[in-house]
Amino acid sequence: MRTEPGRNERRLLERASGLLDVLAPEAWTDAQVEAWLDWAGDGPDLPASIFARADVIAAAGDAKGLFADPATRSAFRRDLGAALMSGQIALSDPVAGAGLQALAVDDLEALRRLRGKSRGQRVAHAAASELARRLQGVMDAIDRCEGDPRACADPQSNISLARAAESARNAGATDAMILDAIALAGAGERVWEVELPERSEPESLAVIVAAGDTLSPFLATSAWDTGQIVIAFSDAAGAGLSGPHPHKAVISLGAFGTGDRFNGEAFDATVRLAAAALASQDGAVALGLGGLADWLMAQGLAYDSPEGHRAARTLYLRTRAVLGHLPKLSGGLAIFDDPDISLRLESAGAAPSAGPVAVAETDDGFLVRVLSASALEGLATLNVSSVEARAHWLGSRSFTDAPGINTNLLVAKGFTEHEIAAIEAALPFADRLQDAMNARVIDPGFLTDVLGLDEAELADPDLDLLTRLGFSEEEIDVAQANILGGGHGVPHFLTPAQASVFLTADEMGPTPYFAMLAALAPILDRPATAQIELEWDTTPKDAHDFLISAAQAQLSAIHLRRMDPPADLALELPRIPDPAVRRAPEPAPVAAERVVERIIEREIEREPSRRKLPDRRKGYIQKAAVGGHKVYIHTGEYDDGELGEIFIDMHKEGAAFRSLMNNFAIGISIGLQHGVPLEEFVDAFVFTRFEPAGPVTGNDSVKSATSILDYIFRELGISYLGRDELANADGELNADGLGGGKAQTDGSEEPQLASKFISRGFSRGSAPDNLLFLPVNPNRGPGLGRVEADVCAACGDVAVVRKGASLICETCGMRALPVGEDLTG
Repeated sequence: MRTEPGRNERRLLERASGLLDVLAPEAWTDAQVEAWLDWAGDGPDLPASIFARADVIAAAGDAKGLFADPATRSAFRRDLGAALMSGQIALSDPVAGAGLQALAVDDLEALRRLRGKSRGQRVAHAAASELARRLQGVMDAIDRCEGDPRACADPQSNISLARAAESARNAGATDAMILDAIALAGAGERVWEVELPERSEPESLAVIVAAGDTLSPFLATSAWDTGQIVIAFSDAAGAGLSGPHPHKAVISLGAFGTGDRFNGEAFDATVRLAAAALASQDGAVALGLGGLADWLMAQGLAYDSPEGHRAARTLYLRTRAVLGHLPKLSGGLAIFDDPDISLRLESAGAAPSAGPVAVAETDDGFLVRVLSASALEGLATLNVSSVEARAHWLGSRSFTDAPGINTNLLVAKGFTEHEIAAIEAALPFADRLQDAMNARVIDPGFLTDVLGLDEAELADPDLDLLTRLGFSEEEIDVAQANILGGGHGVPHFLTPAQASVFLTADEMGPTPYFAMLAALAPILDRPATAQIELEWDTTPKDAHDFLISAAQAQLSAIHLRRMDPPADLALELPRIPDPAVRRAPEPAPVAAERVVERIIEREIEREPSRRKLPDRRKGYIQKAAVGGHKVYIHTGEYDDGELGEIFIDMHKEGAAFRSLMNNFAIGISIGLQHGVPLEEFVDAFVFTRFEPAGPVTGNDSVKSATSILDYIFRELGISYLGRDELANADGELNADGLGGGKAQTDGSEEPQLASKFISRGFSRGSAPDNLLFLPVNPNRGPGLGRVEADVCAACGDVAVVRKGASLICETCGMRALPVGEDLTG
């Protein structure tokens, strides 16, 4: 229900041209203000802009002789501006184009051309959108680069730019487009601006007259495929819909009250005002009544009831009578759905209501679910308490005494009053319980310290905390219905007849909508078109069924459109092995191990699931300083030695930077555990430039780095991938990444203790063979060749010597093995 806008206020809106500080009615939402700005103009004073448009309309009416004298024209301008500002009237802008074109139902070639054009629009829009995104990535790669501008704009020096350029090329960008993006970024531009083609054009709508056996599956498929075909069920309806788009005006029924409180005189005056505004325009016009279903709901009348039909017919007959006394109005009463007017006021499509729940905007700009004004008025008319209605449709918004999941159960899981209060404060903004129970609402420290979640789980956007806590799907559904509402069926506080007043369009189906249009059709001056929006995953057969139902309901016309698919829609396809991998030539010996690993991974078709690390894992800690800033790298490995996780800690850095590095390490670890090769990370982050940078101390292979990330991934590349080219130490590099140790001699050096390389805590006194391959102990005699790789089971050192009939460890003194013939060879 619309009310007077009240006082005006200043608000800051983000427009395509930049931020706009505008004066607008306080009761209007930001979306509504933006829609009115699109109609009235981007002025800093919206009321003044609206009255200026009213003045233009008044001048056009004066030129047509609609006003007897200047005083009448001035009064019209004043009243029209006030009606626009108060939400009583909304007018459409003229629509260019030829309007709806008539096509013969048997003109298959015209239908095929229309379908081809529609598909071309969709393909062009999708391709242009993706290509613009890839070229924006080219500019971003240069914008993020620090250092010599010429090097940043050179794909040979900037690896990120090279990858972005290759990605743009794969999306269809020519090399000339890529070079243009590079040149624009070099000139200081930061945005690759492109105006995307329209996905559907109003002037491309076609009217096809079809009835009976002419409702072929091919026609239904064409309507389903394009969304640009209006099917009329009679020659008269086809003729009435063909031609230019009319100028439209919508009158909001909610602005004049309901039932006994309906202000008929004000309504009639507004009809005359809207008719005069339309008469000032050239061409056909259409006047509609907005919010019919909500107007019926506010009176406690069901949309699909004889009483509802009688009330709607009475209202349209009254409007028709007022228009009949205005001879200068060329056009008349109509039912239509104009998206532009719907944003500013409401639809004049006479469709069923969206239900009792509406979305309101808070002072802070948040969207919350509330009972609509029409629903509240309807409940009052039916003498039903709104408290129970709120509990049914909006939920209790509290865990107290809720079934399935309640305060006591949460306390038993470790929650305190503080966490529960934070969750309940987020419930009005949530569509699911999981939306209010996550790390964005609950303190992450509580989740890790009390509930036992690890860093990887906190970083997982799909984490279902309720399931993680052990609640079943049934318990979650029962609790959600009680806490967030949205219950279906007949509430216990309403009779079936009363409940039918608040049914939504989805709950009723299309039949009541068809019946309402058929009941109003004889009163209208223009044929009514049923606007049906199909789900995105419907089929052509579903569209054909709708056409049959509409024809049987004796509708004038129907327009089928499909919703856009979800933005995150992803088709699950089986992973097909790449035949080129099997035909690859035998790799060189040095790289054989890595190439074989990739071939095996493709052959076994590894699922893209997370590979968990063992609970007890090995790794190493590397301490170093980059440009005087200490950094610690802690690695965790799988049993086969493959890197599975890293931890990064900065010494005495700010909390924000340390937290950023910690979370960066979590992201890298999750990627590694989901199968992203380490070499991809190494190639992505080496040579990145930012402070701190400079000399590296404490690392035997890396002596300088251009950033912390450059140092980290040089170290990992050397240690785990054998990427010795990433080392920049003085002298020859040791390929094992562990340093050269003492200078080697002619064979008289002391043996290195295994404890220097293996964690005694990890090995627990033993050293499995897959941990380390140790050299021959030079102190052992030639008769002990069969045990040259043995280690002491107690301390892990290679210090076993012959003492009598046994082998004794010189490090810890433990007797290792008896000397037998099988050991002396």
